[in-house]
Amino acid sequence: MLLSSAEAAPVPVVTVFGSINLDVSYRVSELPAAGETVLSTGSTSGLGGKGANQAVAAARAGARVNFVGAVGADAAGLRLVDVLRRSGVQTDNVEIISEIESGGAMIVVDERGQNQIVVSSAANAAVTPTSADVAHAVIEASDVLVVQGELAADATVRAVHTAERAGVRVIVNLAPYFDLVPELACADPLVVNEVEASQVLGVEVDGLESALALAPRLLKSSRSAVVTIGAEGAVLVTTDEVVHIPAPFVDSVTDTTGAGDAFVGVLSAALAGARPLRDAVRSAVAAATLSVQFLGAAERYPDFSEVLAGGVEVQS
Repeated sequence: MLLSSAEAAPVPVVTVFGSINLDVSYRVSELPAAGETVLSTGSTSGLGGKGANQAVAAARAGARVNFVGAVGADAAGLRLVDVLRRSGVQTDNVEIISEIESGGAMIVVDERGQNQIVVSSAANAAVTPTSADVAHAVIEASDVLVVQGELAADATVRAVHTAERAGVRVIVNLAPYFDLVPELACADPLVVNEVEASQVLGVEVDGLESALALAPRLLKSSRSAVVTIGAEGAVLVTTDEVVHIPAPFVDSVTDTTGAGDAFVGVLSAALAGARPLRDAVRSAVAAATLSVQFLGAAERYPDFSEVLAGGVEVQS
């Protein structure tokens, strides 16, 4: 029986409170050592920043996505906002700030898909608690709020508090790591990689076995947690289970840039659509694995709707 338009499931709504950058990527045969100069075999530029990447990934997974952030009133900023809009992301709450340049990142990617990244915050540093206050209605009307570590801590804290008061689920991607300990209690889940998990816990997390052993400690400060472990997938921790979600096998890796953001974006879309957390993490792992087969991040992400529909196999 087909549902009428009135009975159709509502479109999940995700708000991303985060960074937006112009990424400039250089391809090299080997990543440079300290003090070494290497020649690039090619370069590209495009939309980036953890927040923007996650927003586009969520939109390509079928969510209605709002973005709260800032760019400069420069050519890069206008380009970035345009790409977000064309990617299906609502940009009414992206502030365009005069006399400041847009955020940027320089990315060096080697032949194995590994990378080195340097980020200039620029306009991202102008996002303040007032930015969260201005966008409060958008945050409160969302199913999920996503925050990361690339904006000022006080701004991120205000956004988290706004969502918490409204009963909106909060995903905290603590990347890069900064001290957000009291607010981590709202995270459902907290998403960190091995390095960030080590920083939160004060003990090294390195590989699957240590993630399985140490990840439960993250529940001391969050409602649930996910530790991403690259090609090995992720470890999910709740009060009921500690489970390894393996990644599908891929023959080759083109570029790992933005894989973690693809994970978070698809995770947010799945949770906004009321998927169980374990299923949502499984889809997010599949999306991250799919993303590494493409060069670049947001603008090169594929359609992730098939991932949410179960079209990409991941063993449980």
